[in-house]
Amino acid sequence: MEGNLFDKVSNEKLDMLYGALSEVISDMRYAGESVDATFTDEVFWACLSIRNMVFAALRRHEINKGSRL
Repeated sequence: MEGNLFDKVSNEKLDMLYGALSEVISDMRYAGESVDATFTDEVFWACLSIRNMVFAALRRHEINKGSRL
């Protein structure tokens, strides 16, 4: 199987997910009592990893769209 499940999701929904994850990450950074506590939090790193996967899927969508022209 090439890619992942994010490749089957529309760009609009990926954009919304990326934005939501970015807000959660930002809120976690500013709500943390200390920087060390935030960066050692597993939920923070899970959100960051998923956001990066969504970004990679968006990038693949754009690259594939360009090759279809």
